[in-house]
Amino acid sequence: MQNRRLRVNSECVFEDAIPIDVAIAPSVDEFTERYVRCERPVVVRRGLADWLPTHRWTPEYLKATDGTRRVKAGVSKTGEYVNYAEKLNLGVDPETTFADVVDGIFSPSRGGEMLRIHQEPLDTWETLRDESPPIRYVTRRVIAKNIWMGSAGNVTKAHYDTEDNINIQLRGRKEFILFPSSQLDALYPRSTLEYMSNFSRVEIAAPDLTRYPRFRRATPMRAVIEPGDFLYIPIYWWHQVYTLEASLNVNFWWQASTQQSVRRHGVRYWPRMARDGYLHTHVARTIRSSIESLVAG
Repeated sequence: MQNRRLRVNSECVFEDAIPIDVAIAPSVDEFTERYVRCERPVVVRRGLADWLPTHRWTPEYLKATDGTRRVKAGVSKTGEYVNYAEKLNLGVDPETTFADVVDGIFSPSRGGEMLRIHQEPLDTWETLRDESPPIRYVTRRVIAKNIWMGSAGNVTKAHYDTEDNINIQLRGRKEFILFPSSQLDALYPRSTLEYMSNFSRVEIAAPDLTRYPRFRRATPMRAVIEPGDFLYIPIYWWHQVYTLEASLNVNFWWQASTQQSVRRHGVRYWPRMARDGYLHTHVARTIRSSIESLVAG
């Protein structure tokens, strides 16, 4: 199969993409049994009406709460960014005030420049941290809670995460193109010796099928999430993200099980953890989680 991208109402659409399931306010048990246990992605709608950030976190409120905070913001003229630029010795994202970033994303006037705040941990943000406890659908130990912001037109290239992910859309809209974790080889992950080893070598929007012939077997799936929605991205599922409108997101990553951690996807990520000095923490956390599961079971 050759994937071809069309432009419809400024959205990126793959002709052969399979729509992701949509569940309307499912119970926690239904969500866990139908999706998390099966590692099956889903868009959940109308499940967060009582979660404070969905109606409180406007751009004006964010500026009033943390506007003077200094943050590093990615800057791009194309909507694409070099991830982990500092570690790749290709420059460092400039530091500015959070208020300036909010204005630059939601009230752009920078002459075509796009901005993003990428995976900013909320554990030191006090008010925003306290206002965003784990949603009820997160039933395992949270290991990271992050805020993300980005300009319309931003793109995050295809990659996979080493934990289950719930990505909540608070402002704007995003499109996700996903591929099952079983298609690891079809997405040609980068070498384990590279820092971005969990990223695909394939430009999925315009694949070179002579160079990457196994990508013909890849099965794209598609979801668009709007304010109040969240997307459950199962562990190791590939995803490429298009920011359709200026966006604000919060995501939760939670602890993988031992069986999940020792899959090939996870083990090939260990060299990166070792380089960053947290492999021992990852292993210890996995062992602790396994012991807690045994005791609870």
